[in-house]
Amino acid sequence: MNRILLFSTLLMLVLGCDSTPRPAQISGSVTFKGKPIPAGNLTFTPDVETSGGKLKMLTVKDGRFDSSKEQDPGLPPGKYKVTIAGYDGVQIRMFYQGKQIFNAVSEDFVVPDGTTTKDFSVPDSAGQNVKVFETADF
Repeated sequence: MNRILLFSTLLMLVLGCDSTPRPAQISGSVTFKGKPIPAGNLTFTPDVETSGGKLKMLTVKDGRFDSSKEQDPGLPPGKYKVTIAGYDGVQIRMFYQGKQIFNAVSEDFVVPDGTTTKDFSVPDSAGQNVKVFETADF
């Protein structure tokens, strides 16, 4: 009887121990000049020493993003550099998400465990001398 109990306990410990952290979920908004951006993306570039994650891009639509609604939901908790790109949302040839409305901006952000909300506000100065890059080739 003791062997069965010992084996069951060890099996539960082995199966219950997963060294991979659970993905965190993040959602929120992105605004530029006080208004939601029509289209865009947030690129999370991990600080390899702390997060061990991989590059992750979240879609922004009508000023909102939610990692839980992405094809591969969530991202590992840790430090990231977040790069924000925004577009006018008018799809035309060579501009899948539309034309850029500001130059991409970056900021450091720590993604905590669990579920969190973060609102990003792009500074007005990012809209000066916008360098337009094609977003698609069709």
